[in-house]
Amino acid sequence: MGDEWQPEAMLNRKLDQLKDSMFDYIEKNIERIDASPPVFFGHVAAALERSFPDIRSEVHDEFIDAIALKLLMTMKTSPGNEQIEKVLRHAMGMKRGKRGRATLEIIAGLKLINSGNYVDAIEYLAKYRQFDAAIYTAIAYCHYAQSLPRTGAGQQGPRPNEMELRAREEMLALARARPPINRIRSLELKDSQLNALFWFMLDLAIEWFPGEPELLRIGIRKAKADGDAGRRSGLLRIATDRFHDDRDFLAESFAWQIEQRNGSGAAGIVKQMMQQYPDDPEPIYFGLKLAIIASQQQSYASFRKLAIIKGMPQHLLLITDCVFEAFCGRKNEAILCFEEVKRAYGRKHHYISALEYILRDAFSGDDERARRAKSTLLHSVDQYCMRALQIQHD
Repeated sequence: MGDEWQPEAMLNRKLDQLKDSMFDYIEKNIERIDASPPVFFGHVAAALERSFPDIRSEVHDEFIDAIALKLLMTMKTSPGNEQIEKVLRHAMGMKRGKRGRATLEIIAGLKLINSGNYVDAIEYLAKYRQFDAAIYTAIAYCHYAQSLPRTGAGQQGPRPNEMELRAREEMLALARARPPINRIRSLELKDSQLNALFWFMLDLAIEWFPGEPELLRIGIRKAKADGDAGRRSGLLRIATDRFHDDRDFLAESFAWQIEQRNGSGAAGIVKQMMQQYPDDPEPIYFGLKLAIIASQQQSYASFRKLAIIKGMPQHLLLITDCVFEAFCGRKNEAILCFEEVKRAYGRKHHYISALEYILRDAFSGDDERARRAKSTLLHSVDQYCMRALQIQHD
């Protein structure tokens, strides 16, 4: 089997089937596995080697992580550190990279959170704070959970107790550090418990610290990365209400309105930005972009005049002229504009050469091909102009 080539999709399907089989075995035999982890991991290693002798090391190690996660989360009793270490040790012994302990220890921390062992969970998670923003929120949750009154213990007082203060400090530390988002890619971690803890604690922190914009920035970044339109929209509403003059939030809100095809909403943001930042090229460029998308001749001409007055580079205006004519469906005018672009940039400019191919597709006669080409043309020129104008946002 090792010498027989198979499509990647077929291998992935078979790997998923093996994983499902292992998960089923774990659920039905957890007591037996718990009593002798080495035997179980030996079984996993033999099955992987037999079925996938040429599997890539990265995929191999992610499979082991998934098995370790399932094993720890299926344990019916709260495991102690010695029991967890035994599982981690055997899982690490199977991994090819030998550097994947971070993921395994994060898994252990989540299991301990599930078991209510928050002190030991923090010990496993604390060293990975800078690895992913969700680790901060998981640690904050451990403190917060300990702050809650136990059953029959009465209500918490009007002031936060020591453990809630620690949770708040952890969330402020997250705002200051601004670590990566969604760096944990293996397993189902980002779609399961770790993700739920992130949003639970972030919602609390936004209430605790209404004057802290960084928490909202982090939430918007994650919602955007996750493709969570509902959370992104909600966080943007809070952000623009509390920090109405924050350029990052206004720019992000403009992008959101464009994605939602809300022209009037995007136009309102451009107007607000022009009032607040009259000497800045950013709102003028946003106005040009909106006029291009809407194919509005008068609006484009108006913003173009403003762009000239504010000193926007001529070569950028030439290239946006070309995109505007393409969006209006005027082939001859777009080609004439592009000739001016080539003269300004030089015919052998690599970026201009690439745009020429896209422009041809925009007038190919095939509606779907032309639609995709126009979208690609706008996206490419937009990124180019944003860099040239030094418009940078998360």
